[in-house]
Amino acid sequence: MIRKNTPRPQKKTRAQAMVEFALVLPLLVLLLYGIVEVSRLIFVFASVANASRQAARYGAGSGESLTNAIYYQDCDGIRDAANQSAILTEFDSVTITYDRGITPGGEQIPIPDVDPDPDADTCPVGDNVIRNGDRIIVQVSASYEPILTLGNLQPLEVVSANAHTFLISVPIFGSAMPTGFAAESATPSRIPTQTEIATFTVEPPTVAPTNATFAAIRTAFPRTPTNTAPPTLTFTPTITLTASLTPTLTATPIACSGMYAVSHGKLKFKDNVMYMELSNNTGHVLSAASVYVEWNNATGGAPNPLTLRKVELANQEWTGALLSPSTVIPAYYPFIPIGESIIKFTFDQNYKLQDGTERILIGLGTPGCISYPIDSRN
Repeated sequence: MIRKNTPRPQKKTRAQAMVEFALVLPLLVLLLYGIVEVSRLIFVFASVANASRQAARYGAGSGESLTNAIYYQDCDGIRDAANQSAILTEFDSVTITYDRGITPGGEQIPIPDVDPDPDADTCPVGDNVIRNGDRIIVQVSASYEPILTLGNLQPLEVVSANAHTFLISVPIFGSAMPTGFAAESATPSRIPTQTEIATFTVEPPTVAPTNATFAAIRTAFPRTPTNTAPPTLTFTPTITLTASLTPTLTATPIACSGMYAVSHGKLKFKDNVMYMELSNNTGHVLSAASVYVEWNNATGGAPNPLTLRKVELANQEWTGALLSPSTVIPAYYPFIPIGESIIKFTFDQNYKLQDGTERILIGLGTPGCISYPIDSRN
């Protein structure tokens, strides 16, 4: 019988495995080091992006911060909000600036005397240059440097900028205050009357005296006895109240839509007055719950700022001094008469430069018209 010898695979020696590991080890170490460095770079980028976003969100808040400063002017609070995201890294700079948004072509709209470049630091900004719809821009930068120095590789600067729009005043419409609405009709309502029940009283009869009694009386009092009166009935008359009608007032709602709508004309300017014509077709005098206005206070006087001095509607005036570019006229709730009228805003000097932000917004408080504010932009 012939046996065949099958060749067996030779086992790798230990020395060969060590050589192969030595050849692969540099690539393995380089791969692990690359993963660590890329992870650090992504972490730094995420920290910078989150810091700019949180800081801009803080600066765009409404109201006042814990330090009694308006949020968009609270520079220290904005930087503290950014530094809360500085985990395992340090930020080189946190810059704060402002602008008026961007054009449809993507270009920034600057605020007068404020540099809109994210590298600029213009915080805090004055109240007299800020208006509704402006933006706060926060830019955060940090340096990324590899753990190991590799040749002439310079530290990499990671920069992130974020912008948020903020509001300095918000007009609120409602009917919480008395409206003086007079369109009412009388509707009689029946009130139940109270009827008294007739009562009568029966007096008990007097017992007639006996002969013995008369004898005793004659002895003590020699008088002639009188006759005893028979029982009597006493009636109390019944009082019946007549039903009366008491009128109650039920408000009749007004229609402020369709052919009965309250309309307005275009926003017009003459010298130092900005005005708009109103047309009240409801047939009733309406009440205003709020009067909101926006104007180019920064450069409207070309180049002087404009200060609002007086508001007038149907001989109802408000006087004061407002420099803010957008505001609700304080404690001013005029009535809008039936038919045509004009609301006027008078400034301290001629209105020379219009920038398209001008607006008049009147909130109505009369029932049926609350959802139909008068807006010059509509």
